[in-house]
Amino acid sequence: MFKRLFGGHRNKVYKTNGFVKVIWKDGFRRQNQIREGVSLENFVATHIDIKARMLVDKSKPVEEEDGGLVTYFHYAEGEIRYPWNLDEIASAAKLLTRFHQHLKAWPSPRGPGLIRQLHLDFARGNVLFQPGSSNAIGVIDFETTAIGPVEQDLGRTLSFILVDSPINLNREDPLRSILQGSSFFERWNTLLTNYSLTFRKDKVINWTLRYLTDEDYGSLNYIRDKAISWLHDSVVNNLTI
Repeated sequence: MFKRLFGGHRNKVYKTNGFVKVIWKDGFRRQNQIREGVSLENFVATHIDIKARMLVDKSKPVEEEDGGLVTYFHYAEGEIRYPWNLDEIASAAKLLTRFHQHLKAWPSPRGPGLIRQLHLDFARGNVLFQPGSSNAIGVIDFETTAIGPVEQDLGRTLSFILVDSPINLNREDPLRSILQGSSFFERWNTLLTNYSLTFRKDKVINWTLRYLTDEDYGSLNYIRDKAISWLHDSVVNNLTI
């Protein structure tokens, strides 16, 4: 009996007897990218001290079933948190550092400063936390992996961290809504100060703004707009970044 799990807006994910079945949306069109991502996730699960989903049969990273493209993984234990608090952001940043450190062992043929793979969806339900703890212990869902600079992965993650900032919306005066618990700056700064590889902050800012501007965050677009304004003001006035 399969139990439906959360699979984001793209895929259908089911769990049964310790195995996970992923039915890839538009799988055949994206087959090469999915195959690469699945193989990388299996590598992380088997060779790096980071929890990820190991392939049930590594000779079949993807296979056709009932007219769709599917992958079977072993289940990766861990809890999903949303939204992340500051302790969880700090731990996630350290996990992302370890992830990049291991993958820098395979330099990109496209030139210096690039690493073999970025996750590019290192956020929300794709990071696993130790039950009862803020410790980030794993990462799943590698279907968007790509070659690029670490600043791109940081910017993508920060775009979600800012959009997921807890905000108290004043319904009588929405323009005076205030952050609750932690500010944009605290969430931004917590990720970057706990990420220990070398990076250029101006490039992180550019990637963050690019993702915030280009992506549709649905009901959270009003927070996205506030985050964009905050970033522009902080950069222009050189106040907090």
